[in-house]
Amino acid sequence: MKVGLLRFFFALLVLCLSVTLQSKDTALYDVKHYDIHVKVEPDKQYISGYNTILCKVQKSTDVVYFDLAPNMSISRIAVENTSLVFIRKQNKVIVTLAKSALVNQLIPVTIYFEGQPEKAILAPWKGGFDWKKDDRGNEWVGLACESKGAAIWLPCKDDWSDEAESMDMYLSVPDTLVGVSNGRLKEVIKSTNQTTYHWQVLNPINNYNITINIGDYVLISDTFHGKNTLSLDYYVLRYNVEKARKHFQEVDTMLRAFEQYFGAYPFPEDGYKLVETPYWGMEHQSCVAYGNKYRYNEYGFDFIIVHESGHEWFANSITAADPADLWIHESFTTYSEALYVEYTQGKGRSLSYLQMQREKVVNKFPMQGPKHQNYHGWKDNDIYYKGSWVLQTLRYSVDNDSMWFLMLRELSAKFRHQLISTDDIVQFICKRLPSINTAVLNQYLNYSNLPVLSATIRSSKGKQWLEYEWLADVKNFSLNLPIHSAAGTVFLKPGTGKKRIKVPKGFSIDDVKKLEATTLIKVGVM
Repeated sequence: MKVGLLRFFFALLVLCLSVTLQSKDTALYDVKHYDIHVKVEPDKQYISGYNTILCKVQKSTDVVYFDLAPNMSISRIAVENTSLVFIRKQNKVIVTLAKSALVNQLIPVTIYFEGQPEKAILAPWKGGFDWKKDDRGNEWVGLACESKGAAIWLPCKDDWSDEAESMDMYLSVPDTLVGVSNGRLKEVIKSTNQTTYHWQVLNPINNYNITINIGDYVLISDTFHGKNTLSLDYYVLRYNVEKARKHFQEVDTMLRAFEQYFGAYPFPEDGYKLVETPYWGMEHQSCVAYGNKYRYNEYGFDFIIVHESGHEWFANSITAADPADLWIHESFTTYSEALYVEYTQGKGRSLSYLQMQREKVVNKFPMQGPKHQNYHGWKDNDIYYKGSWVLQTLRYSVDNDSMWFLMLRELSAKFRHQLISTDDIVQFICKRLPSINTAVLNQYLNYSNLPVLSATIRSSKGKQWLEYEWLADVKNFSLNLPIHSAAGTVFLKPGTGKKRIKVPKGFSIDDVKKLEATTLIKVGVM
């Protein structure tokens, strides 16, 4: 008893001395597995259950930390049936272990929880549980919590820098409904007035990707024969089956396009799944949320199918370890939309699609967020649309599609199922594409201003020269660009400072200004 009290007061002391626990607890242990058992009562908007978190200790410790919103109650925390003392401070749960844990020790900590989780105001942006009814009056429930974090409903280590390496989800719902989560359905357990659906994920999964979907669903199954044979499962509302069967045929084309550009689908063990949701959509890993009401955009494709599925490569397989680097997820995925248009309709139509994205770029705030703050404070959509145009600009600069697409496939393979940072991406791109230097990406990511190509045409004795200079926030900014004109193509020289290159007769400053239509720069006249 005395030892237990001593450990409790030690934990309390740690809490009192910590201004923030976020930076202190992340390295204590590594999450190996989540074993989630949750009962959802839609009529009460209530959940209850437990999560067994398999922790691999990284530093010898007497305490471990978890996260759970304060409106969710905890009735018990235990390790192998031994109850543990715990205290709570805002979202933090500080658990005193029965005995000190040593490095590499595996500890299965079970946290019993219940309550009414936060409701979504406008999922997925202002997320939480989305409690709705379908057109026939059946309960229809979705969950999206990227910006809020999984701790709004689930006791977990709610930190982007640590993914569970695998997960089991036992989702219990009223027996008139179907419960859908990530991964593959392993078994269905029926009991009085309740059915439990056991889902299993065999790959690393970010906390915010763990999802719950409940509805009067019907399963449509198909198979994709690509780089791997991949199961395709679609859980749709009963009255939308025939519509979905036809509409979701686009998935085959989308997967072929993305496998060509990014390599094989990254989660074949867990399958590919679309599930109809009461909100627009979300990239939940191997369980993509679909709520676009079977609509095509003006370019003839379903935006949600293409965009949210693109996240399987960029967000779910390649994951930012810090939300400050969220541009990695959104820029590559938004660019994937333009590549899908290129795959299905050609390069000219793709450039038209990119121009539509360009109109939404505002250039007011940097795309890179502040590190180590769990930052979700973007005030615009530049991590989407500007990010897409940064990639378009790099491709134009490289002026070699074979090299460009090889880089994208190598990027997907190199960082497959990994947590990465902006530096990882920047270093990789600059290594694979020698014409791109770190100053270019530094300018686009860390400054809101676009680089300016200040240029003029000078003539003398029947000859013409283009004089130009790069103006940017980053000192060493220099972007290699081809300039196409009716008179011929010229290439800007690498390097900083004022440059002068000979151009063919008939070449004009208007030809230089055309770069603004194909790259993310401004052209100014000297």
